[in-house]
Amino acid sequence: MPRPLQLPDELVEEVLLRLPPHEPAALVRAALVCRRWRRLVSDPGFRRRFREFHRHPPVLGMICNFYGNCATRFVPTTAFCSPQADRGRLRALDARHGRVLLGGRRSVVVWDPITDEERELPLPEWRFVDHGAAVLCSAAAAAGACDHLDCSHRPFLVVLVCSRFEGGETLVYTYLSEAAAWGNPVCAQQHGYQVDYMMGSALVGNALYFGCLFGDKALKYNLELRQMSWVQLPFQSQLRRFMLTTTEDGRLGLATVDDSKLYMWSRKDTH
Repeated sequence: MPRPLQLPDELVEEVLLRLPPHEPAALVRAALVCRRWRRLVSDPGFRRRFREFHRHPPVLGMICNFYGNCATRFVPTTAFCSPQADRGRLRALDARHGRVLLGGRRSVVVWDPITDEERELPLPEWRFVDHGAAVLCSAAAAAGACDHLDCSHRPFLVVLVCSRFEGGETLVYTYLSEAAAWGNPVCAQQHGYQVDYMMGSALVGNALYFGCLFGDKALKYNLELRQMSWVQLPFQSQLRRFMLTTTEDGRLGLATVDDSKLYMWSRKDTH
């Protein structure tokens, strides 16, 4: 009997590209069909096309802080991942571009929840009232130099904002994974505002925003110019707990829950 005709590799790839990204196990099953399919799925070019075809990475889980036992846990939303053990006495400060930033007493930890790899960074400033922090792909500071489809294998940047008593100052430190060191801080008068880590951070363009405790201001840190400024928030931000967000159209936003309803605001530039 003549051998059955096989689809060209190009057509097989077009079929495999349409497997659901939120169930990565489908790609594993496809790789087990035969050596030819395994070769196609494992090819770096196919993995790149798969990410570009689906664009937005799927949600594989949530990072949850459990304040009762002061622990952080990765809770999966897909059968592909399994629940992971608590991260000791660490709390999640930020999550972006495939990494999670965990905060401890005298250090912060950069954690990859998929590979379970950790990197501990000693805090450069201990005498502070409160602090906020963010982790991001280091290319984000270059205004869009990365498509953020595979950032977990690339260098990262940690931004630490410290408010301290002495002199009423706010200090911003940056840590580059390539240099494995904290840079010199950028300092500014804080005018009585303390950074509130529970408001999170928002990346808008090449600037990071951090909320302030009991205030109507947010701190804006320009990653490219290494400059700080203050942004006015709506008056309601003084009355209830808000989270800083990045809106779908790339602007600064605020979100809060009141009476089981989600309220959201977005900031419009006046010029």
